[in-house]
Amino acid sequence: MKKKSVTCIAWCITVLLTGGCSHHRGTACPAPTLTPASAGQVPAAAGGPLADTRWRLVHFQSMDDATGTVRPDDSSRYVMHLHGDGTVTMRLNCNRANGRWSAEPASDTSSGRFEFGPLAATRAACPPPSMDEMITTQAQYVRSYLLKDGRLYLSLMADGGIFAWEPDTGEAVRATPDPVIEAAILRAFPSYTRSVAEMAGGVGKGRYVYGRADLNGDGREEVLVYLMGSIFCGTGGCTMLLLTPGPYGYALVSDFTITRPPVIVAPTAGAGWRDLWRLESGGGMAATYVRHRYDGTRYVEAERVPADRVPPGTVCLGADITYDRGIPLEPRQ
Repeated sequence: MKKKSVTCIAWCITVLLTGGCSHHRGTACPAPTLTPASAGQVPAAAGGPLADTRWRLVHFQSMDDATGTVRPDDSSRYVMHLHGDGTVTMRLNCNRANGRWSAEPASDTSSGRFEFGPLAATRAACPPPSMDEMITTQAQYVRSYLLKDGRLYLSLMADGGIFAWEPDTGEAVRATPDPVIEAAILRAFPSYTRSVAEMAGGVGKGRYVYGRADLNGDGREEVLVYLMGSIFCGTGGCTMLLLTPGPYGYALVSDFTITRPPVIVAPTAGAGWRDLWRLESGGGMAATYVRHRYDGTRYVEAERVPADRVPPGTVCLGADITYDRGIPLEPRQ
């Protein structure tokens, strides 16, 4: 095996967080030789920013070009709960796993050492494709964590790869067409016409996904709509709409530009409506979570915090949202 160069290792760490090693046209980093952690050597302490958090698998990024990026066919089937008492429970497709975990945060708490203890897992034969065996096999090699842009990255020793996770709600975002929601979107964007979409070209035609939450406690669910496409997005993110049910369909409460998921419903409230956290990143700006509070008429910005820890609350839009997974939005004639 050839010795890795410092340049190769540094480059691969960078691309793992931005797109993947498999697209590099130069020499790939060699596959590492892995040694599992010895049973009983995982420290008992577990806590810091990861205690009592739930995560859904986004992908596994290998340093091996032949493997590249491996994504679950349904991310809601791969959920990890890091309990505050140092235990971990996982749903892995049709199987379940449990064991222990520990973390030692660095001074800024956004990164640090991380290890799993031995995992006990069921062994049902899940319908392919399935990542359950990959996760239970590779978990023993995890040695560090990084919180970045609202996601959790668990890195294997010897540059073996990285598991990327996002906050989990227990439910995926809605990707079923809803004509009432679509009518509200078109009312909010009267300039979204067929001619404008055609001029934009490529991904000019918009797409959307949505999540539901009762924000004002009236027993009816508001709708958070995440819009995608060149008309609705910029370098810092895409537009999100907050809609509330009314006598003639949905009415617009607020719109939020340059938003990225996750979007979190906070336990705090203002004027009887729950606060909202949304992620902003890109465009040369450091990633931040922005808290919005209802002022009696609309939501206004109340606070910004670094994105090294996911704010408390319930994730409403937290799936691995991509344009091709969105619902096509037909423009006006």
